[in-house]
Amino acid sequence: MIKKIIKNFKTKGMVGHSSKFLIKKMIGNIDFSKDLVIVQYGSGKAVFVKQILKKMSKNSKLYVFEIDERCNKYVEEINDSRLIYINDSAEKVFDYVSEKKVDVVVSTLPFGSLPKDLLKSIISNSKKILKENGLFLQYQYFLTDKKAIENIFGIKSKISFELINFPPAFIYKIQK
Repeated sequence: MIKKIIKNFKTKGMVGHSSKFLIKKMIGNIDFSKDLVIVQYGSGKAVFVKQILKKMSKNSKLYVFEIDERCNKYVEEINDSRLIYINDSAEKVFDYVSEKKVDVVVSTLPFGSLPKDLLKSIISNSKKILKENGLFLQYQYFLTDKKAIENIFGIKSKISFELINFPPAFIYKIQK
């Protein structure tokens, strides 16, 4: 059991599911009252995907990037025309998103376990694809990549903390 937890943390950046409290706090930053184009990096077991779809308007669109084929089944069972699922790296966001700019990027990627070049590329592409005043949201268990994210965006992130999650998580929020 302990070996499985450690393996999951190293490869997926998680030891369990995101709590409803973390999901609510993170996506509570999004103004769902208007039509949005949202990009999500990492689907996992689709807990964020389902909650975002519940709140989105009927004319909104959600692009979800996931490279772990074991996660496919969780997203593929969702029947929603607003969902575009991409089994490829978040680094390739420009290859798949038809809109030139998006309103929100939601990242659940384990930045701490990604190679630094890949991390920088994903963050840089996120900045480029966001509209002016677009929103970048990311949760992490540690603040180790805070400086890298802020350096690329060129602005400070607002950090909140969700204790009722295992492990507790920091939420980065950057308004471009």
